[in-house]
Amino acid sequence: MKSGILVVSFGTSHKDTREKNIEALVAYIREKTGMENIYQAYTSNLIRRRIREEDSLRMPDVKEALEIMKGDGVQKVYILPTHIIDGIENHKMKAMAREFGKDFILMKIGEPLLHREQDFEEMAKRTWDEMKDLVQDDVLLFMGHGSAHTANRAYGKLENAFHHQGRKKVFVYTVEGEPDLPEALEKISVTGEKRVVLAPFMFVAGEHAKNDMAGETGSAASLLRENGYRVEAVVKGLGEYPAVREWYLQHLSDIMEKTKS
Repeated sequence: MKSGILVVSFGTSHKDTREKNIEALVAYIREKTGMENIYQAYTSNLIRRRIREEDSLRMPDVKEALEIMKGDGVQKVYILPTHIIDGIENHKMKAMAREFGKDFILMKIGEPLLHREQDFEEMAKRTWDEMKDLVQDDVLLFMGHGSAHTANRAYGKLENAFHHQGRKKVFVYTVEGEPDLPEALEKISVTGEKRVVLAPFMFVAGEHAKNDMAGETGSAASLLRENGYRVEAVVKGLGEYPAVREWYLQHLSDIMEKTKS
C-alpha cells in the first residue's frame, strides 16, 4: 500500500527563507523517514500567486496536492502542518483535507507546533537552548504572527512556559493578535535590562521578520531603539533550528505510529 507525506505551510515569497526552512524541513523528513513520496502545499493563495509570478514556481494548495497524491496512487496520507497554532490557516487546511476523506484508505492529520500541553514546554526549552548563548542574561523577545482566532491564546501559554522554566526575561508578542508590542515593552521595562534580542517565533523568517520585526523604520527593532534599548535582531525562522525540526518530526511520527498500533 503506497504511503505519502504532505507537508503543509502558509508559504513565503522569500526564496532564501523558503529554502532554509520549508525545503530544509522536507529534506530532513525525507532523510529521517526514508520516504520518497513527500509532497508540499501552501495555504496562502497570495503567496502561491507571487511565487508563480516571481519565481515561476507552481506550488499547489491542499486540494491540488491531494489530487496529485491520488493520481500518483497514494493510498495512505499523512499530513504535517508547519503552522504554529491551530488557527485560521490550520482549520482551512483541515477542512480541505477532509473533503478527500473517501479518496484514500487512510488519512491522518498532525497537530500544529503549539497544540498539546507538552508542546509549550518543549518549544520553550528547545528555542531557549538555541538562543541562550546569544541572549545570555538579557531580554529575549519573540515575535509571533497572531490571529483573531481563539487559538491565539497559545502565545500567552508559550510565554508562561518560558517563565515556568525560569526564563523570566523571555517575552512573546504578536503582529496581529495579543499580546501586542506595547504590552511587551511594558514587561521589558520592568526588567531594567537595556539589551534586547529579537527573534521571530514563526516557521519562516519572511516579510514580518524582515520588515515588521527587524526593519529600519516602523519596526519592533526601531521602536525599541527609540526607547533606549540596544537591539540585536535575529532574522531566522524556526525551521532553521535543528531541535525544532526534530519536534516537527515527532508530530509526524505520532500520527504514523498510531496507524501501526
